[in-house]
Amino acid sequence: MENKSTRSLFLSLCLLMACATAAMATETAPSMKGDINKDGFMECGEAKAFASERFTKMDANKDRKVTMIEMEDGMTSTHKEMDTDKDGLVDVEEMVTYWCGAAPKGANAPKNGNKQPQFRKMDKNNDGKLSVNECVAVFTVRFHNADANKDAKVTKQEYIQSLIYWFADIDVNHDSAITATEWSNYWIGKCQSGKTKKASGKK
Repeated sequence: MENKSTRSLFLSLCLLMACATAAMATETAPSMKGDINKDGFMECGEAKAFASERFTKMDANKDRKVTMIEMEDGMTSTHKEMDTDKDGLVDVEEMVTYWCGAAPKGANAPKNGNKQPQFRKMDKNNDGKLSVNECVAVFTVRFHNADANKDAKVTKQEYIQSLIYWFADIDVNHDSAITATEWSNYWIGKCQSGKTKKASGKK
């Protein structure tokens, strides 16, 4: 009788631990940055909100402009967050998982020189939203672009250097400061949701 009770208690504990582990895994599972409703896609409205949030976070003095120093400070912090194993270096899995919530799987992405806003560049099937796979495709290439010495690791210095190029692209009037409009135009452009696009196509 005692053995039976012990076995029952043991099984109950195992079940509770399994449930707790599953719950923790669900809560800590990475997701794509900007995917507010966690449905595996970042739609136009979510992308705009995420871009605005990041701009506001970098605008340290709240003058509605982001200087190179502010952008460098903000992205240096991002490099630290991406570096999950705390070795001072970021590999492709760390970078892509940080932004997209999934590890890269040899996905292709648009090549350099595409002047479309980043949201449209990433939206390869032009459905007005970004899937995890589309995110992975672009950030895999973005990692390799930042990895200047091609050692499969991105140092803080390499990441900052890549930001200098981004800053120059975003600052279209070359006044050494990025406005919220310049930021939004670069990252989002005139995106619209798939439903809106479909509706607007019916005349």
